[in-house]
Amino acid sequence: MKNLLLAASAILLTGPAMAEGGTFVGCDAKNPNYIAYMGMTNEMFIPRNSAVAPKFYAPEFISHNQDRGGGTKTPMKVERMATMYDESFKTFGERKYENELVICQGDYLIARVVLTSKMTGAMGAQAATGKTARISATDIYKFKDGKVVERWGNADNVGQLWQLGLQLPPAPGASPEKK
Repeated sequence: MKNLLLAASAILLTGPAMAEGGTFVGCDAKNPNYIAYMGMTNEMFIPRNSAVAPKFYAPEFISHNQDRGGGTKTPMKVERMATMYDESFKTFGERKYENELVICQGDYLIARVVLTSKMTGAMGAQAATGKTARISATDIYKFKDGKVVERWGNADNVGQLWQLGLQLPPAPGASPEKK
């Protein structure tokens, strides 16, 4: 039992740290990918400042997201990522962004975040509801020379729509319901 307590204490004292606000950080504070990600968080994600996207993303990177109809490897220009942030700000004028977990391994950084967003603008054909949604999202970034060259991301979009009181759109290629 004594050995188990000593081992657990050693892990707690030498392992990854809990940062301010309860964020679990499994990265060395000097890790260049962690530094770049925290820059993205503080300069782009939280204020949704799309003008700084070229500072953090390669001019063209690979998106592995499929939520907007992309394939498993879609080349994306940094300008498109900037447009995505601008659109997000128009729909969700109020937002809180919290890192819950950040892990670094080699060229990769994994972040689990919680977004609390108030819908103050339209989302496509859906009018603003004024409601707030709290969802989690996970992003995986591959960095090269301090910039994102690949990105994988998943968010609880269905939960978000439900919390906002919105209907799910029809599936792509689905025929309209007959009444």
